[in-house]
Amino acid sequence: MSQILVWLLETHQVDAVVQIAAHRDAPMANQIVLSQTRADVLQAAASRYAPSSPLSVVSKLLDSDRRYAFVGKPCDVAGLRLWAEIDPRITQKFPVMLSFFCAGVPSLKGAEAVANHLGVAGSDVARFKYRGGGWPGQTEVETTQGQIHSMLYRESWGDILSSHVQHRCRLCADGIGVAADIAFADAWETDAQGYPQFEEQEGRSAILARTALGARLVDAAVAAGALHTEPLPIEALEAMQPGQVRRRTELLGRLAGRILAGAPIPKYRTLGIWACARQAGLTKTLRAMLGTAQRVLRQSRWQS
Repeated sequence: MSQILVWLLETHQVDAVVQIAAHRDAPMANQIVLSQTRADVLQAAASRYAPSSPLSVVSKLLDSDRRYAFVGKPCDVAGLRLWAEIDPRITQKFPVMLSFFCAGVPSLKGAEAVANHLGVAGSDVARFKYRGGGWPGQTEVETTQGQIHSMLYRESWGDILSSHVQHRCRLCADGIGVAADIAFADAWETDAQGYPQFEEQEGRSAILARTALGARLVDAAVAAGALHTEPLPIEALEAMQPGQVRRRTELLGRLAGRILAGAPIPKYRTLGIWACARQAGLTKTLRAMLGTAQRVLRQSRWQS
């Protein structure tokens, strides 16, 4: 994604990029930045598993004479697309919308838990890198005294951060950037059983062009030498991202479970929820429904 952004800037297809970077005053949190150079983009590179709200600056940019590439979570891009339906300035000012595969956003309590696991108090954190310096790269916490503590990605995300994902994210029908021009994902290597491997390797990304514009941009970037790509069968992508497959195929069961427990649900259109549920089958759908209903009822009893 960073390479596409740099190419868009250097070929003057956009004037700046709206994206997320580490907050300068709160290292575990995020802030919105407007990147205008290669150095700006690379400074903001790497995943940030914490809340972000890139849509909050859109109104301020609509009267600008500049054109922007927008980078956001799948829900952010979907919101921007809907906004464009009622305000044509959106399409003019944000001609390129990029997203990435998202497994949900942890609250900041997740980052605090990671720091505490490494023996660092939240008030003593000077720099917090969720991952990077490799692929997938390690989580690193630097203290105000200059000490660096680290842990593996599969431990920080798999054991800690994922358990702090906000509840609304668990009801999301789109973790794969359906509304984006281009969506990007970790193209994990898989083992003999087809499960993703998270050992350090040469980094690679899956690139999904979701619109005609996205396809043209990818082709042009490849032709210009800015990207090198190889074909990726959809079956291989499914194996690399099993969590996203489960998210889509089990969603109908989770929504039914909330209805069963008397809880509200989001409304989704044109995302093929029923077709995805048929892929899961009746047993998995019922299991997801009953498990969700039990969790909702337990939470209701705890809150009361």
